[in-house]
Amino acid sequence: MVKARGAEPADLFADGAAGTGDTPQDGPASADFADLAERVRQELRATLARVQAAETLPWPNLTKTYLAEMRFESIAGWLPGEEAEALKAAFGKEMDRLYRAAGEERPERATS
Repeated sequence: MVKARGAEPADLFADGAAGTGDTPQDGPASADFADLAERVRQELRATLARVQAAETLPWPNLTKTYLAEMRFESIAGWLPGEEAEALKAAFGKEMDRLYRAAGEERPERATS
């Protein structure tokens, strides 16, 4: 194998690597995570408001309803634990209400 000449790859575990903006604790990476968390938070709150305002399941069929539930549960994991759990509990309560109104049984979900 031919080795390319030039700069050696950076040692990601070197003592000087901290504080370079390459870790979740500082710099651009943490700003990107904060932005992602805020977008997730906005989407979850909008979805929660949608189901709270609904009298029937707001999706056109059960497949899309299941997908919306899985998405909600999945992306909530990007938020801090207590906030994620509170949003999931509120969403679950509303979904239980909507399934009852539709005469449907809510499917079992895996819990983490």
